[in-house]
This record gives sequence, structure tokens and C-alpha cells, in this order.
Amino acid sequence: IESRLKVSLPDDLSAALKDGVVLCHLANHVRPRSVPSIHVPSPAVPKLPPPKCRKNVENFLDACRKIGVDQDQLCSASSILEERDTAEVALSVKAFVEGATNSAPRLSAV
Repeated sequence: IESRLKVSLPDDLSAALKDGVVLCHLANHVRPRSVPSIHVPSPAVPKLPPPKCRKNVENFLDACRKIGVDQDQLCSASSILEERDTAEVALSVKAFVEGATNSAPRLSAV
């Protein structure tokens, strides 16, 4: 995530992913426009309200499904939002990146 987005994430990865912002940016980096809108915190309100966090996370999971990630490879929205089962979340992110890479259109040699 850090190398693709060129950002530094805190040691507590669950907390960094909790609001869905990083996940949505990753999705759009790997597959442009896969998440149509991302709720981001503002300087005035640095923490997103829970409904906006949930929408971001659901948008990320929808992007995963759209590129063909199997439902059994996806974590639940609550796993991300409640900072539970970090390994399951990591596997979902990995499945998305691999799915996006494998399903990218290829140019055929003529």
C-alpha cells in the first residue's frame, strides 16, 4: 500500500484503514475510477463520521467484487470498521490488487 500510494502508514494498520480512505485511494490507483467518490476528512473535521467511513469501506468492497474477487476472499465491512481480523483484511487487499492486475486489459502482439 505504501509503495503504490507513496504514503507512510502508521504501525497500526487497522486504524489507518478503518475509515476506508486509504483503501479507496488504493483501489483507484490500481484500477482508476473503481471507486467513484471518496469521503475524506477535512481540516475542520479531521475524523470522518461513521456513516462516511462505512460508505468508503463498502465502496472498496464493491470495487473488489466488480473486478471479480470472490466473496469468500473478502472480509466484511465490520472487520475493517471495527479493526478486527487484520489478517483477513490484508488478504482482501491482496486479492483486490492481484485481481485488478490479472484482469487488466492486455495488448496483444500483432
